[in-house]
Order: sequence, then C-alpha cells, then structure tokens
Amino acid sequence: MGLVSCSSEPKGELLAEAYGNMLYDTELKNVISAEVSNEDSVFMTKEYIQVWVTKQVLLAQAQKELTDKEKDKTAQIEQYRTDLLTYEVLNKLALQELDTSFDDAELDNYYEDNKNEFELSQNIIKIIFFQIPENSEDINLLWSSFKSNDQSIYGKLVALSEQGGNYYTDKTSWVYFDDILKEIPINTYNQEHYLNNNKFIRFNDGSFVYFIKIIDFKIRSTTSPFSIERDNIREILLMKRQQKLVRSIETKLLNEAYSNKEIKIF
Repeated sequence: MGLVSCSSEPKGELLAEAYGNMLYDTELKNVISAEVSNEDSVFMTKEYIQVWVTKQVLLAQAQKELTDKEKDKTAQIEQYRTDLLTYEVLNKLALQELDTSFDDAELDNYYEDNKNEFELSQNIIKIIFFQIPENSEDINLLWSSFKSNDQSIYGKLVALSEQGGNYYTDKTSWVYFDDILKEIPINTYNQEHYLNNNKFIRFNDGSFVYFIKIIDFKIRSTTSPFSIERDNIREILLMKRQQKLVRSIETKLLNEAYSNKEIKIF
C-alpha cells in the first residue's frame, strides 16, 4: 500500500494515522468495488487498514534501523523498471506477429504426446436427462420407452420439460458431475460408487419427475479427455509459440543494432 501524506486539505474521511501519514477513505474507493455487499465492504476496509498500519510501522522501523546505504533502493528500482519495460516491449512486438490459429492435428498431437499432463480433478459424465411434470400423461409408458433407448419420445419429453422443468440432451459432450448436481437433486456421498452403480435413474422431486441416463463417465485422477482439454492445450501451445517468438524478436533486434553500429563492446 502506498503512503498517504498529510495535507492541509482533507481528502475524505480519515480512517487511520501513523507516524504523520494519513489514510483516507478515498484511497479505498479505488480498491473496494461499489458492488460488494455492506458486510464485505466493512470486512475489506478493516483488512486494508490493518495492512496499511502494519506497513507504516515497518517503514518507521526501517527508517530507524537501516543505514542510508541500505535504504537507497535506486538501483533496484531502476532494474525493476528496466525489466518491466523490456518485458512489455517484447510481448507487444510478439503479439503483433503472433499467429493464434492451430489446426486440430497440432492440438491432438500435443495431447497424445503429453497425456500425463492432463488429469481429471473432478468426475465427468455424458448424460441425458428430462425434468417433467409429475402429473404428465402416460408417465410410466414414457419411462419404459426411455429405458429402452427409444429416442422417438425425446421430442415429447422436451415439450413436457419446457413446462417449468429442464432437460439436457447433448449425449456427446462431457460435463462435470458437480455441475449436473446443481441442476439435478441427486443425493450421493460417494460419486464414484453412484456412477458405477447407476445408469438409468428415475425419481420424484416435489412436482417433477426426473428421467436420467448416464451414458458414460470418467473418474477423477484418470486422464482427462481431449475435448475437455482442447482449450487448455491451445493456451499452452500459444504460450510456447509466443515465448519462441519473443526470443526470435530479441535476437533480431540485437543483430540489427549490431549491424547499424548502435552497439559497441570494448
């Protein structure tokens, strides 16, 4: 946190004072969003004040304990500034040239060569479900057809689900089981056991009935499928490509400087 110096003109409500330095509420307005709740705002304000006060105490102690040489950080600040500027310019130049397109083969090859890098942190499933009104006509017949994989009834189940319920019919995509549990009130204390022992599930929840089919599943700590990791792989390869481009640009700029005799080494 930066120091807030004394001033003859108050800069808002004074929140704290330490060793002649003042902290005003205006400084916190740039840190605490107006959208946070009042309770969170009070908590964050107290935390900010405590951190600020602690730093003032440590800075005051540094003034007493450190020698002038120890307190002189000019060289470190200049080095930090230099590092920031060189980092910024190289990345800016790289982004101007960076090709962000990848073909599927390139992504797939990286996945196949580095499968050990991709481990599931959650259980995932492929699922179909319909949440339909409990008083729907022929509900037992519909359930029987659903269990027999009769997809001709899906249109009717979708229509019934749209009467205040919900549904999911993308049977090819992997989804996190935890996300499904936010939509379907399945009670389970052991997800792995539940997935291993259930395929077709029907249960009532208030005024609705759920028809569920678990098509496939993968357990946490096993290899994550390519479809889930595709975007992550793209980001990994993009970063590698950018880093390679940065090194290339750095070498190019250095060679140009030598060619133009803008550099002399004695």
